[in-house]
Amino acid sequence: MSATELTWSADVPAIDHHSHAGYVRPGEHLHGFDGYEREYAMGHVEANVPHEVYVAYNQAVLVHDQDRVDAIEAEFDIPGLIADSIRFQSTTVHAASLAEGTEALYGTGSRAALIEASVEQRRTDFAGLYDRALLLSGTEQVLTDIPAIDDTVWSAARYKPIARIDPYLFPFGHPPIVDRAEDSRKFRRVFRSILDGLLATAGLDAPPEEFEDYRAFVLGSITRRQHAGTVGLKIASAYVRTLEFRRTTPADAAAAYGRLRAAEAAGSDIDTVDHRTLADFLVYEIAGHAATRELPMQIHTGMGHTEPGLKLTGANPMLLEQFLDTPALNRLKVILIHGGFPYGQALAAMSQARGNVFVDFSWMPYLHEHALHRMLQEWLEVLPANKVIFGTDTGSPEFHVSGTRRGRVALDAALSAGRASGLWSFRQASWLAERVLHQNLRDVYGLDR
Repeated sequence: MSATELTWSADVPAIDHHSHAGYVRPGEHLHGFDGYEREYAMGHVEANVPHEVYVAYNQAVLVHDQDRVDAIEAEFDIPGLIADSIRFQSTTVHAASLAEGTEALYGTGSRAALIEASVEQRRTDFAGLYDRALLLSGTEQVLTDIPAIDDTVWSAARYKPIARIDPYLFPFGHPPIVDRAEDSRKFRRVFRSILDGLLATAGLDAPPEEFEDYRAFVLGSITRRQHAGTVGLKIASAYVRTLEFRRTTPADAAAAYGRLRAAEAAGSDIDTVDHRTLADFLVYEIAGHAATRELPMQIHTGMGHTEPGLKLTGANPMLLEQFLDTPALNRLKVILIHGGFPYGQALAAMSQARGNVFVDFSWMPYLHEHALHRMLQEWLEVLPANKVIFGTDTGSPEFHVSGTRRGRVALDAALSAGRASGLWSFRQASWLAERVLHQNLRDVYGLDR
């Protein structure tokens, strides 16, 4: 279905609730569209080389040790494994979406020429390339999950930052990883890099000695980021721990902070109980601060990337029930993101029971297209009209174009099914298209104020 065949959403502007526009992970170089193919191939690579070799390979890539990278690739034929995985991926909606977005932005041509075009346009004018993706997809704005964005390059009116709270939760690192969990290692590195930058901005080269000083730094940092343009917060902790956040006391958190700080200074392993106690306390502390400052909070739920790391049982949104039912947080606007796949029905039930809890379907248009079609029909007939929000969850202009189109197609299909069954009038279906694509987000984040 082309954009001209859309009935309900064709002329409705979108706002992308969950994007990573402008983000390059610490230590990474800009890559073209083929970088997303390689990223999704790494789970296949991990499963076909010794575990310790895979860890060493990723470390060599991270520090740009090209000699070590070349040696490992040659010994274990990693380029061949990547090529095999890309061939296996070719039947997925992920691959089809990437090809679709690539053609929309760069036209047709040889693979090598398209890769070069996608690299060159990122290198010379990444913001301009993304602007073009927004124009092609009918997107007015994006909320971008990114540590910092240069508003002299990226329009502050068009790209509005979301701040992860996870870096604040783990000031002294993490317990050793004993499982297959390379994706978790990557998130740990990102969290640490972000925290180092936030500490430096506050004039600190390390977390303060005293817990109360650290607590003040965290809340002050969030307030400063809001003044600088941040419109919401995000929890991505499912990649490194469970989503079950337990209420803990300030005294327990302070004691855990002291022991964790001492362990780091001594070079000892992090205690898992202290690690969780401190993080749990800080989640509630930050959430209370966010509620006071009217900062909505996104929470990653459901499956993660293609490498081992995220534990699906720990990303079950139902683990959030105690957190969501905290009386002091009843006015904190919480958005459970990614459709919680495969927990989509639980997501809808949790939102239906709590007026301050919303759902978005970012990531789903180019990963779970069939599930999205089914889920949108369920969500829109169960939930009030103000509860469902569109998003893409991508830093790729290629995926933004195709993901937005596929998201519109899925929404149109759900609305057409509702019209055919007599569930909605023409006016209601049109209204729902506007609510899902932009107005619900505007209301939650106060963008019209």
